[in-house]
Amino acid sequence: MFRIEETELARAIEAARKLHPTVRVVAFGEYTCTGSNPLRIYTVKCYRDPQGFKTIDCTCKTQDGVACKHSMAALALHLYMAAVRFAAMRQVQRRKRLPFSV
Repeated sequence: MFRIEETELARAIEAARKLHPTVRVVAFGEYTCTGSNPLRIYTVKCYRDPQGFKTIDCTCKTQDGVACKHSMAALALHLYMAAVRFAAMRQVQRRKRLPFSV
């Protein structure tokens, strides 16, 4: 587990780029990710902890406080999904403000 704001991410991002892991959505904020062995699947969770920090938790053996390649791959998908959800919510809000016309 690590907090995005407090962790060096560059090495893990580069490792994820080289590995090209497969990431699948379980639910928003929960993902499965393959490792260097495609038969080994890790679970990655992205959430805000009780103090409000953006936190990522992976089931791999990487020690706490260190970003892993699985978490970076899942984070990329998570950020994309969050942006799409945010855009959809804004579009709904805009439509509610528009006057109805025939």
